[in-house]
Amino acid sequence: MITYSSDELQNISAEFRAVARRLSRTDYSQCDANLKRFMSFIDTNPLIKSFIEENNIKQYDIQAILNARDWLDPFEISHITTEEISFEYQLLHFAVKNYEGNFTQLYGTHWYIRTKSTVNDEMHTFIEHIIDPLIDYIAEFIRKKYDFAIQGEVTKDASIPHSLSATNSTIVFNSSVGGDVSTTVTLDDKINHEAQDIIGEITQLLKTNEIDNSSEILEILESINDSLKENEHPKKGFLTALKSLCSSTASVATLAAALIKLFSSS
Repeated sequence: MITYSSDELQNISAEFRAVARRLSRTDYSQCDANLKRFMSFIDTNPLIKSFIEENNIKQYDIQAILNARDWLDPFEISHITTEEISFEYQLLHFAVKNYEGNFTQLYGTHWYIRTKSTVNDEMHTFIEHIIDPLIDYIAEFIRKKYDFAIQGEVTKDASIPHSLSATNSTIVFNSSVGGDVSTTVTLDDKINHEAQDIIGEITQLLKTNEIDNSSEILEILESINDSLKENEHPKKGFLTALKSLCSSTASVATLAAALIKLFSSS
């Protein structure tokens, strides 16, 4: 079994959070691409794949379930965790294999449990029933792995932080460990100002151009900027997620790379 450091787990969490948020907040036009991206990530990341394999232990006949489902009936979710995870994973996998990722076809696209509703509203009800719980299970699994890793590292180095919390599928941990010991990495004023200038440029580009993932990028930039206001080095996980989200647009990717390089040299 692979052993992961707390930094590696934080990076995995940030990357997972990025793809999960895109799927959880998707609109209908991008639902197929966002599901395929999400499923590819959880199937190819060794840590998350191990979680799926450990819990995907009950086999469902998804086609038979779809055929038997009454119109406007929500999908039945088991109260047993492994059965719930098995069903959610297999249902989404079925959508990728049979519907090119368009998971709305699992229930007929236009109506899931209501007739007087929009396609996007019905889609987000399905997401709340099926997709968000799976995201939460995976996020909690990563958090527990992080907790275990940090406990082991604290015994080796008392300066490593040991206080943590999980928020919407990402891991964030405090930088103070008590006493006079602190893991906060402070930034000099020049780097801080240069970083804020780059963040301002990226923000301006996002607000004046139609760029993929703009809302996610802005949220990560806000988190990075919060660290700068405290004169602290941003968490590696946020920088990793920023690089991934900006990669599809050259102008933004160049600025993101400059920002990341700035922190790597500090």
